[in-house]
Amino acid sequence: MIPINNSTPSHSKLPERGQVVRVRMRTYLVEAIEKDSAARGYVVRLACLDDDAQGQQLEVIWELELDREIIDEEAWDSIGRKGFDNPRHFSSYVHTLRWNCVTATDPKLFHSPFRAGIQIDAYQLEPLRKAPQQPLFL
Repeated sequence: MIPINNSTPSHSKLPERGQVVRVRMRTYLVEAIEKDSAARGYVVRLACLDDDAQGQQLEVIWELELDREIIDEEAWDSIGRKGFDNPRHFSSYVHTLRWNCVTATDPKLFHSPFRAGIQIDAYQLEPLRKAPQQPLFL
């Protein structure tokens, strides 16, 4: 275990194994920390917690990451102080998650357009819905 000075800000101290961190705009679980043999800093092995890359491995040199952040007790406490969401807003959030999690296992469903960075207009949706039902011409 690597000793950590808890009086330093979360972006300047080292994470510990089992902590949750934000690196490169994603949320990760810290799996291991080792001293880099080239003495550049500490190599932190991470596993992604985000739904679209869950379990993907990443190794970073902690001190060289620009946007590193340890999500510690203080961060979780601030989230808890906000209280519960309005049920209507939470319902919208859940429906958005369902839309984003559509998979290609059902040919009558199509993937979420929101991750593609494109603009969808209403007149485009009906042909898109019908496209998987059309015969393939090769």
